[in-house]
Amino acid sequence: MGDFIYKSAIELAEFVRNRKATSTEIVKDHLEQIKRHNSTLNAVVILVEDEALKTAARCDAETAQGKFRGPLHGVPMTVKEQYWVKGTKSTLNFSRLKDWTATEDAVIVDRLRKAGAVILGKTNVSRNLADYQVSGDIYRECKNPYNLAFSPGGSSGGASAALASGMIPIEVGCDFGGSIRIPSNYCGLWGMKPTEDTVPRHGMVPIPEGNKGFALHMAQAGPMARNPEDLELVWKTILGPHKSDRNTPRIEWRKADCKALGDYKVAWVDGWPGYETGIQTKLVIRNFIDQLTQNNCITENTGPGDNLHERSLSLYMRLFTQLVSQDVPRFIRPFMKMEIKNGFLKGMEKFHWEFNKGFKDSFIHYSETMGIRAGIVNEWEQYFEKFDFLVCPMSIGPAYKRCKTGTPIHYDEKEHTYIKYAWPYVACFNASGHPGMNLPLGIGEDGLPVGVQVIGPYWSEPELIQFAKLISKFTSGFVKPESY
Repeated sequence: MGDFIYKSAIELAEFVRNRKATSTEIVKDHLEQIKRHNSTLNAVVILVEDEALKTAARCDAETAQGKFRGPLHGVPMTVKEQYWVKGTKSTLNFSRLKDWTATEDAVIVDRLRKAGAVILGKTNVSRNLADYQVSGDIYRECKNPYNLAFSPGGSSGGASAALASGMIPIEVGCDFGGSIRIPSNYCGLWGMKPTEDTVPRHGMVPIPEGNKGFALHMAQAGPMARNPEDLELVWKTILGPHKSDRNTPRIEWRKADCKALGDYKVAWVDGWPGYETGIQTKLVIRNFIDQLTQNNCITENTGPGDNLHERSLSLYMRLFTQLVSQDVPRFIRPFMKMEIKNGFLKGMEKFHWEFNKGFKDSFIHYSETMGIRAGIVNEWEQYFEKFDFLVCPMSIGPAYKRCKTGTPIHYDEKEHTYIKYAWPYVACFNASGHPGMNLPLGIGEDGLPVGVQVIGPYWSEPELIQFAKLISKFTSGFVKPESY
């Protein structure tokens, strides 16, 4: 392992700026780490080595002249495979898109480049971005660095595996149903889904040829890192309006005024009605709350009323199917419904009505969904009028063993329906659009990372990151897996 592996992005940028190292040295070190471990993990699926070295050399030439592109000048990173990177494929690990090549950079990729980042390549994803494991039609299955038999989470599983194994210091994922938070949780990372519509979506997914319009809700780009300071740096780089996306407004962000944990009032739950969690998850959450209490934080064990969590899941199921079926020909939709019901969503019969209604091609149904969503967002915001944050579970337990999608998952000597292991704990906040972050809390009893999910009100990311920084001072945080 080289001198720069497992250094933070901020440290690496300082090395370059202070001329203690060159970008070329740092990039080569990370390329070697990828070559050393990627054949086992299958985290990086596209490597642009020559281009990365040329970019690093240009950064070094600029450094010699006292010129710096931005806070990430000379720092290597990768991006999730779905994002457009000019001249590279974005396939979603799906045969239907196997030849789709980006003609330009996504907005967030362009912003990262302008901040000085050196793009090394792209990371592995679940087929069509729809799983908490990482396998598909094109790329080999991705594995968890802490135990190769387990999932790294999905759909940003390549990103989480690459970060945890030291291949890169920072990444950008996308969260449509927990796809940043779950991989971060399963690989012991800091990962944040920002408030919806705060990061431009241009270049987020390949657009089918001839497509004239494409509604996109619930999905949000966000940062992944091994510490909250790097997370903040990437978030500040990618957020904000752009001419390509008029839905991204200028926002008056909540200020990070709280200087100590005692300044916060935090609600918490260790499960949801009808969705209990494992013994270890309950213990992790309660120990975390005890730590907050010992640090003078006000905590209260209470969730929202009126079955809001369950209604949020119902909304997600309805809107999810409306979105994924919108560009699919009518004669293919029955096959698509069958594939989804027998795969990733197998076992969610209670939302059968919402699932079917989502496949109906009707503007009335869509507008009705938007009306329901507005009401649910408002109810969550009313809940957050009493609390700064909500601490809650990320899934029933830590990462699960890789298996056929849709098959039962065994944990705590119990059999769990595949989709119920993680989806009910994260999708509710995609439905509502609220920001959420995984806080890593070290390694659990089975050698796998454990952590908690923290949700905030709309536009509370500065406070959420400040909370994470305070937490990182008294928790284990990221713990490097052995052999990397």
